[in-house]
Amino acid sequence: MFALPWLASLGYVLLGLYYAVNGALHFRHFAGLSAALSARRIPCADATLAIGSIFQLIAGTMLALQFQLRLAALGLAAFTVLASLMMLDFRRAEGAAREAAIRAWQANLALTGALLAIARA
Repeated sequence: MFALPWLASLGYVLLGLYYAVNGALHFRHFAGLSAALSARRIPCADATLAIGSIFQLIAGTMLALQFQLRLAALGLAAFTVLASLMMLDFRRAEGAAREAAIRAWQANLALTGALLAIARA
């Protein structure tokens, strides 16, 4: 088997940037995302969104830089599960919205699995 030590580093960068960039983009679409949280009856929607986005930005950057890797991966795994529970209620959705929420849950479960594997390494 080939020894490719840079391959894992590339994976950390790509996965970390996924979270960091999305955390930053939340501020660009803050009003709409906050309204969506409020519609889901999430308390203190503005503060919840700001804290979650900052956490996502910082932990994603930590993962990309491989700084406190286990902590960053575990934090992002927990964040992903909590965000999915808050925003992706496929049980109440119908039609195309239900299918989209189910696909998003599946993708988030895969991301959570990858993060847990990183935390274990």
